[in-house]
Amino acid sequence: MQLFHKYEVERMELKSRISKLREKLNSIDTMQQNKKQFIRTVRQFMEMETLTAPMLRELFDKITVYEMEGTGKNRSQRFVIHYKFIGIIELPERGENYKPDA
Repeated sequence: MQLFHKYEVERMELKSRISKLREKLNSIDTMQQNKKQFIRTVRQFMEMETLTAPMLRELFDKITVYEMEGTGKNRSQRFVIHYKFIGIIELPERGENYKPDA
């Protein structure tokens, strides 16, 4: 009886582990598909000559823009881009403010 009980416990643990590993595989597969779709969409952007609203909707879910901070030359504004297929990409913060090309 003890052996049977140990066998049943081990069998249930293995079933649970198999289920978790299958979920993880499905998650990885979905991430791979999303990555491929994102790369495909970015390649379309690289070939474009003009930026259109439908193209933006294809790549971005939303862009969150926050209020301006600071005053004068020290003001800055934070924004977060939510990409389709992959979500938010965290970039390391730079010590200097962005200066647009004139």
